[in-house]
Amino acid sequence: MPPRPVTANAMAGPSHIQDELTTTVFGALESLSQVRKANFLLETSLALIESGRYGEDVENYLEVYLRTPGLEKRDVARALLARGHARKTAGDKLLARAQQDFQAVAKLDPSNRELQGYLRRTNMIHFVDEPASQRAPPEIWELIARFIPRYHLRSWLFVSAFHRDIAVRLIFHTIDLYFGEDQDLNRGLDIFDRVKADPIFASRVKALRLHWAYEENDMFDLMTRMFKSALPAFIALREFEWIGYPEMRAEMVQAVLETHPNLQTLGLIGWHFDAVGVSAFRGLRKFILRAEDDDGFADMGEVRTVLDQNQATLRHLTLGAYLQRNHSWDHAIQSATIRNLAHLELVDTRISHVVLARIAHAHRLESLTLHGTFEEPCSASVVFGSDHVIDGVHTFLPHLEEFRFIMVGHDDDVNLFQSVAQFLRQRPKVRRLDLGCCPWDLVHGVLLDLPNLHALRVRIANLTDSSLRSLLGAVPRSMLAIHLETAVSAKPIHDYASAFSIFASLTMLHLNGNLRRPQPNLLSDKEFQVQTELWATSARSIARALPSVDFVGWHGEHYVVVRGGTVGSEKVELKELPSRRRLDCAKGVDLGSEDAAWIERKDLPMDYEVPGLQT
Repeated sequence: MPPRPVTANAMAGPSHIQDELTTTVFGALESLSQVRKANFLLETSLALIESGRYGEDVENYLEVYLRTPGLEKRDVARALLARGHARKTAGDKLLARAQQDFQAVAKLDPSNRELQGYLRRTNMIHFVDEPASQRAPPEIWELIARFIPRYHLRSWLFVSAFHRDIAVRLIFHTIDLYFGEDQDLNRGLDIFDRVKADPIFASRVKALRLHWAYEENDMFDLMTRMFKSALPAFIALREFEWIGYPEMRAEMVQAVLETHPNLQTLGLIGWHFDAVGVSAFRGLRKFILRAEDDDGFADMGEVRTVLDQNQATLRHLTLGAYLQRNHSWDHAIQSATIRNLAHLELVDTRISHVVLARIAHAHRLESLTLHGTFEEPCSASVVFGSDHVIDGVHTFLPHLEEFRFIMVGHDDDVNLFQSVAQFLRQRPKVRRLDLGCCPWDLVHGVLLDLPNLHALRVRIANLTDSSLRSLLGAVPRSMLAIHLETAVSAKPIHDYASAFSIFASLTMLHLNGNLRRPQPNLLSDKEFQVQTELWATSARSIARALPSVDFVGWHGEHYVVVRGGTVGSEKVELKELPSRRRLDCAKGVDLGSEDAAWIERKDLPMDYEVPGLQT
């Protein structure tokens, strides 16, 4: 067969064919309807995006497509989703490249202020090779801050604006203000002025505790007037406590009620119950009353009214009296609210059989403090001894998690302590325990049945290596706070500190031999100096022996541990914390955790000036 003749089109080459194809396609497109042209743009754009060729051309195709009228909603949604995913993917790639630039700057100049400011406010994607301080969101930092003792948290105020904001929120959540003849009033007055001028600061204050120590005079009148003027400015207040004397009276009750009718916590701590009209508060979740005398301006029957009026919400009740004077909570405890309580504390109180019987029916109690004297110890033994375990559930206070049992005048009542020890058997829910002067052999038997214990206050009258080994072997390794008290120690009590190193999470250890700090009026100057240094050195040795400890208790005194230096040459110093004041719960003195505050009994308005009621 002869060869086919070469045509003119073939001689023109591939470019001619491509031009012809393009022209033909354009001609075909011109014959399509508007909607079909738009669909062509959409399919072309989707194909380009899928092949990874997203760019300005695709952006233009989709922009023209979306402006075309008469499109179906389903197709419009496809276009928007495709463009959104493509834009996000391209943006992520750019952000990753930007992050590499910022990391390079961080290596070259870590203290660069512009870089630090940008990292604090950006929501950029973070990578695992970045420092944790740049990767963690603010919520995580706030959780971390809640586990840092207030003494150390203050350093956050100088780290950055980001850290300062978190620290300020936590530090000023609870404010204690002191007003008295011997007090510096400037801090209290400055706080009043600031809450009136700064709503942001005022919104951070959730709990306010006022401590008073005045005679009824012109100065007291002036201070209360200034407080009333500032009271409306505490716009976020949820907890309020009036502590000391003169006590909170009807006029002040009305002032607080008018500005903060929705308080969740109300505390009245003093020598008298003068708060006439306090039963007008509704929605209280916690109510604290300490009244040594029952001859105040308010009728003690109003306590029962407070409980009745807040039956639906009240879950935490603290009642305190004075052991040396006649008093009774029999009437108040008859309120139906007692059945709803989750937390009950009776402090410096004569506990009648009526009161104990009502407690026995408060099946929802999770924490119970009994501090005082039983009017009928034999009946109390019977009540505690009546507990039984049926199918693993106790019949008496089945939900108990915290139990504090501090009896005055019952040291030799062995039957009572035996009943209490039996009551505490097989209670895996118990996390905190303080049995006061209960004999050590009974306490030891109880500890073996408490696998989830975290905080313990215990007294071993005669402390030896053997008794300490028994203690350490009876409690779980997850202990967080321990207060060990003794009357006689076989060797200096601080020498036992290293034995507590088996508790890797221990944050508070108090070793209390009921000794007193050297007194300058009883010693020569040289001897006083030597004994004081020995006292401080012994306390520091506890912190050195236990790297996990943040707070040290030493014969009733409290210290925060300040560590510095480098590995191998660590420096350990102790900063003494303020001592507790009479009737004061001392919440302003932070011990790092609720467990530590609990074992140190700083959550209760106890009277420690009464002989026999020791800290």
